Amino acid sequence: MENNQIELGDGDDSSGSLSYHDISDHEDDSSELSEDEQINNIDDIPVPEEDNAEGENLVGDHLYLGAMEEVRGRTLLDEDSIVEMPVVVQDGLICVPGQILPLTISHPHIIAMMRQVIEGNHIFGILSFRPFEPHINNAKYKIGATAEIYEYGEEAEGFESGFGFRIKARIRQRIKVIQARRQIDGIIIARVQILPEMEVSDSLYCCRSYSIDKHRLSPATSSNISIASLLSKKRIYDLQYKIPYSIWPSWVHRSYDLQFVAQRVLLELRTSIFVDVGSGSIVPRNPIDLSYWVIQNLPLDDDLRLQLLSINNPNQRLRAELSVLQRCEFLCCRECDYAVARQTDVFAMSKEGPQGVYVNPFGHVHETVTVHRVDGLSVTTPPSTEFSWFPGYAWSIVECSYCHSHMGWLFTANDRHLQPASFWGLCRRSLKPRLKANDESEFVVVV
Repeated sequence: MENNQIELGDGDDSSGSLSYHDISDHEDDSSELSEDEQINNIDDIPVPEEDNAEGENLVGDHLYLGAMEEVRGRTLLDEDSIVEMPVVVQDGLICVPGQILPLTISHPHIIAMMRQVIEGNHIFGILSFRPFEPHINNAKYKIGATAEIYEYGEEAEGFESGFGFRIKARIRQRIKVIQARRQIDGIIIARVQILPEMEVSDSLYCCRSYSIDKHRLSPATSSNISIASLLSKKRIYDLQYKIPYSIWPSWVHRSYDLQFVAQRVLLELRTSIFVDVGSGSIVPRNPIDLSYWVIQNLPLDDDLRLQLLSINNPNQRLRAELSVLQRCEFLCCRECDYAVARQTDVFAMSKEGPQGVYVNPFGHVHETVTVHRVDGLSVTTPPSTEFSWFPGYAWSIVECSYCHSHMGWLFTANDRHLQPASFWGLCRRSLKPRLKANDESEFVVVV
């Protein structure tokens, strides 16, 4: 607890490392929010009006995939257990628990594997690296995720022959690959560990003052944070830990409280991303789910996303994410480093959040973040409504005006009643965040 900055990278390059942000709010710190500025309840946070809630639901349902059959039942694997499962490799796609993963599959062996999965426990693994080439022991990160199929469809009218098998799966749990082998039919079977969520209880709960128990929130670390307020949590800690039960001041214990950290992340989301964080919003209220939602919806570099997913403690995950949220100002072209959008231009067009996973008929999966405004991008094709991910919108391919690399799409409404009239969908793999360093005169680009 003495170090508020912990390097997760293997090298000395600070641009590729994560820091656990100091959210201590020292009692004498002049930057601490005043009581008038603090928000007593997360439901009191002012939020922008949502003009297209129905459209968000349509986008999140991936209706462009056509009619599909529902798969009933749910399987949750025991944490820390070792299991074998078939896995699929998707280059450039790092899945996060809570995501919806749409896939269109053309390879006959993969289709046969998916049918077996549907008939079984509906679970398969999804990896972003090839576990057999190079050898799994040489992989920097061996992190993947389990995916549970909840809808599937055979070849549908309008799809090209051989491109019609489709599935929708929800990402459930993080996994770490121990060993993998390729079968004679080309299917990869991996032996994996289900990674646990290692929650830390209240640091001084056992030596608390029982007389103020009635003022305490539930000690359960993963409880819903909508009942907690930043101000009341601070007051409780001041009352509880100013008494000499510990050599550490109260702000240290607040820094390692899961609910308090989650509340700070929600407050930061209010200003850094144009998304509703109030009651009934798309932002999860459970701190563990919130930690994954932030990873899913920030256009992070692959290495940074894998570093966050490798953390088993949700408190540490949230603290690292808070550091990124407070330092991220621009989204840049990965090839030429030109700043194409501001973080504050990001908004949600889907019920999943500002960033979603979409697939085209040929099986190419794109993680796409939606933004209001961009700079330095050029439209290269006329609008098309074919297989549009956003109902009622036509898409046009856009590229960087400086290096001409593919950046994403411009979506324009076909109906003048749709809001917004246009927006931009940028590929995560084409972006990298520019993080402001501690010294405001410097910037660090995560690569």
